[in-house]
Amino acid sequence: MSVPTAHSAAPAARADDQVTTEDSTRRTPPSIPHFYGWLVGVALVVATLSLLFPSTPSYDPWAWLVWGREIAHLNLHTPGGPTWKPLPVVFTTVFSVFGSAQPNLWLVLARAGAFIACVMVFRLAARLTWRLRYPDVTDGRLAALAAPTLAGLVAAASLALSGGFLSASTLGYSEGLLVAAVLIAIERHLDGHRHQAFILGFVAALDRPEIWLFWGPYGLWLMWRDRSSRALVIGLALATLFLWFVPQKWGSGSFFSGVTRAHHPRSNSSAFASCPFCAELTDHAWPQVLVRLKAAAALTVLAALIGLGRGGWRLSGERLRAMALLVLFGVVGLGWWMLVALETQGGFSGNDRYLVLGSALIEITGGVGFGWAALAIGRWLDRHVAALRRGALASALACGMCALFFLLAPNWVGTNYISIARTHRSLLYQAHLRQDLAALIAHDGGARHVLACGTVMTEGFQVPMVAWYLGVHTLGVEAPPPVTPARPVAPPPWPHTIFQARDTSDAELLPLPATVIAWEHDGARYTFIHHRTMWFFQDCAKAAGA
Repeated sequence: MSVPTAHSAAPAARADDQVTTEDSTRRTPPSIPHFYGWLVGVALVVATLSLLFPSTPSYDPWAWLVWGREIAHLNLHTPGGPTWKPLPVVFTTVFSVFGSAQPNLWLVLARAGAFIACVMVFRLAARLTWRLRYPDVTDGRLAALAAPTLAGLVAAASLALSGGFLSASTLGYSEGLLVAAVLIAIERHLDGHRHQAFILGFVAALDRPEIWLFWGPYGLWLMWRDRSSRALVIGLALATLFLWFVPQKWGSGSFFSGVTRAHHPRSNSSAFASCPFCAELTDHAWPQVLVRLKAAAALTVLAALIGLGRGGWRLSGERLRAMALLVLFGVVGLGWWMLVALETQGGFSGNDRYLVLGSALIEITGGVGFGWAALAIGRWLDRHVAALRRGALASALACGMCALFFLLAPNWVGTNYISIARTHRSLLYQAHLRQDLAALIAHDGGARHVLACGTVMTEGFQVPMVAWYLGVHTLGVEAPPPVTPARPVAPPPWPHTIFQARDTSDAELLPLPATVIAWEHDGARYTFIHHRTMWFFQDCAKAAGA
């Protein structure tokens, strides 16, 4: 669209806009060319290398893999698995083209998402700390980067090593992709790329419906501010509704089967507590982040509010926005925890991994708190200690003090972060389950022979994995009968093939050995072999006679 020449010149910038531009130019670190492309590339390489260690998806990811293969064959059947989630299934459908490589391709993507999430937590914490630098301190470039680097390391390490983020991401859950998409969307918005931010919000909205509460209003604001974005916003909103509800109707006959499934949580869920909201916050959300980091986040939000209230009008544009963002991150992070707790009160499962996005925002805020403290201490040393004046030593000393406080202040890091050794043993056990299942199926002559024998049963959390290896719907594999005091064993008919396993190395064998013995007393003639983590029972005579 053309405009008259008289109106083509841009209006003169206001004085405060000039200050903001100059301040941004002086304070913002040099951008890395094609940063996101490099980040995705490095993340994919790291994730691919991680497959050198024994690896496996877990319960939900195996179901997504089954569904992806079924969609590719136009035979989707969602009952018997977890709650429907479009984001991972979009990828597992594409990956199904590669046959037996499908599970590992998904693991690479999920782990790459977790890697990107940690880098983005580092990047945003460092970026906000950089913007909080004091204008009267003239450290050199390396000294100026010390506090932002400290903030980023504290935040990223806290995300990577707290809660179940590492183990869940290694097992193929999608929360890493969710956090990565949200944090990149935030940064793209800060850099003025609102359409890109909305598209990344669309990616996140395909993983957690709670994102709609933030993404929807952002889309309405974007349409109001930029009319050219209307087609994008409306199109992605319709695509979101389609991908969430139409496959559920196709695969189960109901648009809301996912909601029904989500109202049947595991027995250890906070939903069964006397106060689910309280239990989710105190027993699950609160331990996700170290106490010292939560305290730092709270103090940071308070300091930012005081700064905005008392001297906001004197702050440069960069410092003003940084303080406002810190308040927003802290409030939204806590709000996300409360939202998950409210859903748990309403009967949903409230799994720990649902809390990760809120934890990431709180960890960014707490990391900035450590970086901001280092800036303040360095400034004080620069002013009052003559030997440290105008030198990098003040910044280094301040950062060292804050780092030591983070590492050594009670409660100790070593007793609050996950145990790497224990986590490794747990992940290795899960990988062995996958390897042993594949070996047992091959030993029996392949999936066709197993299915020809008759019904198949396995421990409940291995059902989607067995279904994937056998090429059947998840309901094509039976879970063990319920165990109650009134009925410790199950009556016939018994399954023809049993893959008996433990969910974790210290859990019970399921189906229970007593149940298998009872079936044998009732007439089953099982042959069996043992392969490391799994027992294989089979009685094909009954199937042959039938």
